[in-house]
Amino acid sequence: MKSTFLFGFIFLIHSIIISQNPVKWSVDYTTQLITFIAEIEKDWHLYAVKVPYPNEGPLPTLFEFKESENFKKKGKTSQEKPNIKYDKSFGIDVAYYEEKTKFYQKIKPLSDSFKIQGVIKYMTCNENKCLALDFEFDIAVNRQD
Repeated sequence: MKSTFLFGFIFLIHSIIISQNPVKWSVDYTTQLITFIAEIEKDWHLYAVKVPYPNEGPLPTLFEFKESENFKKKGKTSQEKPNIKYDKSFGIDVAYYEEKTKFYQKIKPLSDSFKIQGVIKYMTCNENKCLALDFEFDIAVNRQD
């Protein structure tokens, strides 16, 4: 009985944490360019890829791509210009976004039909808490259309 209660309690807590995601991601692919769009809930921040102090403060947004013989990444993931401001909670300048932003990754297709898969690892914070989250993406590309 105790183990059933404990399992139920842990599952409930995990569900509450997982269900709270103040950043909604969408992904768009056009010829040789992937656009990652982040819509951020009011009063929340999403941190940039390039941050002033990468080894201190909030975790930067990180884009990881599953290796493939069907395409090559061209350069690093780029970002729109972030807000940069001193954050008293972290004690440093942070680079962040509010409301909405986009990130871009150029690729070179090496075949006509393929998938681009990976994960976005990111941190989002408000005045009370921070969440470290992941978003898995899977893009089907068919250049014959």
